[in-house]
Formats: sequence, C-alpha cells, structure tokens
Amino acid sequence: RSKIITYKSYKLFLESKKNSRIILMTTKAKKNYYNFKFNLEDTILLGRESSGVPEQVHKNSYERLKIPLKKKSRSLNIGMATAIVLSEAIRQKTFL
Repeated sequence: RSKIITYKSYKLFLESKKNSRIILMTTKAKKNYYNFKFNLEDTILLGRESSGVPEQVHKNSYERLKIPLKKKSRSLNIGMATAIVLSEAIRQKTFL
C-alpha cells in the first residue's frame, strides 16, 4: 500500500530514505527512464513544473532520469510525467 507522507524538512526526508534510492525525474538528465531498472524500494521524486528542484536535491539523488521529448518541446505536465514513469516502474516489478 502506498501512502502520502509529509516531512518537516529535507533533512528528515533524506534520513527516512537512507535505505532506498532517490530517483529524480528531471529534464536535465541524460538517461531515459525506460533504460533504468527500478527497485521496489525506490523513491521517484519530481519537482515543480516551473522551477524543478534545487541543486542539492540533484546531488543527493541516486539517479537522474528524463522522459525523452522532441527538441523544442515543452516539458510534460507533472501529473502526466508521474503516470508515465510510475507505470514503467510498476510494469518492471509486476511483469518481469
């Protein structure tokens, strides 16, 4: 079961994730999401549509992934990006 957890600070978030990998979805990544092997314990992190995430979050991520788009395309809506990547992570863990 999944549940929504709110953390009082970024430090507390990182402490709670010390036994899992933080996978950051970002337009600045070089690696495509479908070329990555997800684990059940992974945390997939997405930032704001307008500004992304701070550099510190990039540095603390295990991997940075992107959804490839045509050149000069705008980035995807965060809900759509979440659905795309989460469906791939679930597909890998359910059907493989």
